[in-house]
Amino acid sequence: MLEQLKFLIEYQILENKRSQIVRCAEETPRRLQEMEQEFRGFESDVLSKKAEFDHARKMQKTLEQNVADLEAKINRSKNRMADVKNNKEYQAILKEIQEIKKEISTREEESLGVMEKIDTLGKEIGGLEGELARRREAFEEEKRKLLEGDARIQERMARLETFREDVRGRLKPELVRRSEFLFERQDGVAVAAVENGICQVCHLNIPPQKFIELQRDETIHQCPSCHRFIYWPGHEGYCFTDDDVAEV
Repeated sequence: MLEQLKFLIEYQILENKRSQIVRCAEETPRRLQEMEQEFRGFESDVLSKKAEFDHARKMQKTLEQNVADLEAKINRSKNRMADVKNNKEYQAILKEIQEIKKEISTREEESLGVMEKIDTLGKEIGGLEGELARRREAFEEEKRKLLEGDARIQERMARLETFREDVRGRLKPELVRRSEFLFERQDGVAVAAVENGICQVCHLNIPPQKFIELQRDETIHQCPSCHRFIYWPGHEGYCFTDDDVAEV
């Protein structure tokens, strides 16, 4: 078994784990942002309903004041009747009072509609506030879990980097440089298994003679198509799993 090839395979498995952990780490802020937006959106809806409720109450007070002002106007008109000089003036005041009463009736109808709206909004807001409290509690709990999970992810990343640096230190510098180049250019995959003469990453055949040489395990080969380092998992020493390398 080629020791350097063994280290390359271990290095690849650790790189795979590193990529997984990075994706998990990136998921946390994305999920937090989604949760925050969802909660704030619902909270905004509740605040909007409350603003609508407050506006309706202000409108109700305004209408009540309008009615009071109109009723006072009627009283002033009635008081003027004692000073009228003729029937024409008297009839004019009566007409004025009738017009004011019509306006009062209109305002009272408007007030009734606003009161019904206030009642409906009040009940709706009561339910929304309960739901908002439930959602806030759920949001804070989920946020706590995500942040705790993120802390564990960072711990895993630190442990993995220790393992990774150890394996990296065992590789020859030129193999490290080549691996890093392939990680960057080949979607994070620098090492590939070859089964039945086919590279298991690019899925292209390698020349039969190269496959024979690969099975002899005398030197490190690269796939002629994708240029990744290749190995034959038929050698028991190269049959690694994640758990065989490190518990990260």
